[in-house]
Amino acid sequence: MNYKPGGEHRSAETTQYYALITPTTLTKAYTDAGYFSRNVRTIEVLLDREAVAGGAAMHETPWQYYDLVHGYCTYNFFEQCHHRMTCARCDFYLP
Repeated sequence: MNYKPGGEHRSAETTQYYALITPTTLTKAYTDAGYFSRNVRTIEVLLDREAVAGGAAMHETPWQYYDLVHGYCTYNFFEQCHHRMTCARCDFYLP
């Protein structure tokens, strides 16, 4: 057991076990605190009108660019990207 004299635990997992913190109760706590409404980020999307008119989407050519400030992401499903925060190593990243 991760018990330390003085009633403190060495890991947060042990405390969560005793406090019965589940993903549902954690989500409710974040929602009640307004965390999600305060941490909404908007991102600018740039469209290449010439590429769209030329049928770029049909040829899998990039035509929309998500502005990341340090570069652009060309992944069509940006909101579902699994490479968050490692953009420079991603094939869809355009410096």
